[in-house]
Amino acid sequence: MTKTTYAGQARPPRLAGKVALITGGYGGMGRASARLFAREGATVFIAGRSSERGEALAAEITGAGGTAHFVPLDVSDQVQWDSAVAQVREQAGALHILMNIVGSNALVRFPTVDIEEWNKIFEINVTGTLRGIQTCAPLIKESGGGSIVNIGSVGGITGNFSTAYSSSKWALEGLSRSAAYIYADWGIRCNVIQPGWIETDLTAGMEANPVAKKLQASAMNNTVLLRRSGKAEEIGYTALFLASDESSYITGTDIVVDGGWFSSAPYLANERSHHMLQLMDAKDKAEHLKDSVLKAFR
Repeated sequence: MTKTTYAGQARPPRLAGKVALITGGYGGMGRASARLFAREGATVFIAGRSSERGEALAAEITGAGGTAHFVPLDVSDQVQWDSAVAQVREQAGALHILMNIVGSNALVRFPTVDIEEWNKIFEINVTGTLRGIQTCAPLIKESGGGSIVNIGSVGGITGNFSTAYSSSKWALEGLSRSAAYIYADWGIRCNVIQPGWIETDLTAGMEANPVAKKLQASAMNNTVLLRRSGKAEEIGYTALFLASDESSYITGTDIVVDGGWFSSAPYLANERSHHMLQLMDAKDKAEHLKDSVLKAFR
């Protein structure tokens, strides 16, 4: 990979010499992160169940001057985790970054929760990440330490209608903080990215529907401070920061990437739908004008 230049100067790639394993590496957020990590000097292992999609992305990255490989992986299968880490060791000799993206957002909710479906979601969203952390940590330690980046959701820091999904993302937060606690002396940091509504492969169908797209745009405008949904690349850049040495003093915490939804949605929806700020501004101007008139006659 070549050096990145800016203002006439060159800087070394931010992940030079690093090796990264990304689960769900060919999905929306995974694809953006894999491309970005490779562009910043990392050797990237794209893990997932589809060899066709994974190998295509690896070939694209390699063709652009990066280094990428595909690793077959079902995160719910410990044997495949063992095999994936063995492949990383054999081909790269080290591992510094683990990014866990794979997750299920299947709708399983009260008042009637199907326990079998509940268990499936937890197997993917929580136990799959647990398997990854446990299996990769020894090689990360052996490689001199590194960073684990888990993808959660704003559904894991709030309550919502999707009972199993929200519960699993809350569990992921606890799992990640425990990993940060246990593996600190191994030189391993662990953090969570909590995305809001991000445009990915999973949302493409909604955006292709004109009615759904209009409703989504209205929702974003009324509940998100930045008035839009997020891009997969914006998750990628956050992951790059957490994966790099730039975040070397950050562990056991999370970064919310949601355009300001979590911090303001309950009030913002009311304010924007009823134009509250404009009404308050008008009221302030009227009162200021009234005060000015009264002062003129004193």
